[in-house]
Amino acid sequence: MSYEEALHIMQRARVITPALIRYGTTYHVFSRTRLLGSGETYEAALRAAKLYPLPPSRKSTLLFGVEDTDVFRGEQFVCSARSHNIARRIAAALNAYTPSDRGY
Repeated sequence: MSYEEALHIMQRARVITPALIRYGTTYHVFSRTRLLGSGETYEAALRAAKLYPLPPSRKSTLLFGVEDTDVFRGEQFVCSARSHNIARRIAAALNAYTPSDRGY
């Protein structure tokens, strides 16, 4: 695994300010605030940090869509907006939302 691939994996895992450092023969994975993991290779360091392989996506299988000014989840009506642009923004925000471990 190359440095660029490892950094891309960290970015997809939403690590804040990701950094990969080689010190001697060991690779270290850092976020902005702390050391996440260490290993003999980039892949081993990412596994120690529990960033590789990526956890399954938590996004909804029924994506939100827009029809005129209405927002739908699959076939189910969710809400109505004043304009098509606002409805698109609402749908995009709902599609980007991933629930946290805290339940909200």
